Amino acid sequence: MKKLSTILIVVCVALAVSASGQSKTTRAFAEKYDDAFTLFFYNNTLHMLNQEDNKEFEALIKDIDKMKFIRVSKKENNLTDVDFKNMADKYHDEDFEDLMTMSHEGMNINVYIQEEDGVTTGLVLLMSDAESFSILDIIGSVPLNKLANLISKVQDIN
Repeated sequence: MKKLSTILIVVCVALAVSASGQSKTTRAFAEKYDDAFTLFFYNNTLHMLNQEDNKEFEALIKDIDKMKFIRVSKKENNLTDVDFKNMADKYHDEDFEDLMTMSHEGMNINVYIQEEDGVTTGLVLLMSDAESFSILDIIGSVPLNKLANLISKVQDIN
């Protein structure tokens, strides 16, 4: 119940704020699939989620300014692997570079990084499983050895 109330608070905050600052590709995707499951997380919202004062979670979120999570059904929207590839190309056009490709708990994940003067300014995770296609657009940075933890937390959001 505590987790549900926390998620409801996040959803309410998400509905009250705008999505400025995310990549153009993410914004265009959100506009195209405006009925998608979408959440916004700001740094202060992420801190609210850390109700147990988990040090590992705190280290994970400390350099995140903003995140936008979008999940769409592949079947309902006729999305294929070609669409996944096209999204990757669009992020490359915005100067995101390939960081890594991995599989995690049945999901294929491509991670892209954007840097300015050697400082990470953004990460994008494109995630595809059998049923859905998701984007996690992060302004700020995440310790790269903690990406799997972040992905697991995002997968738990329903």
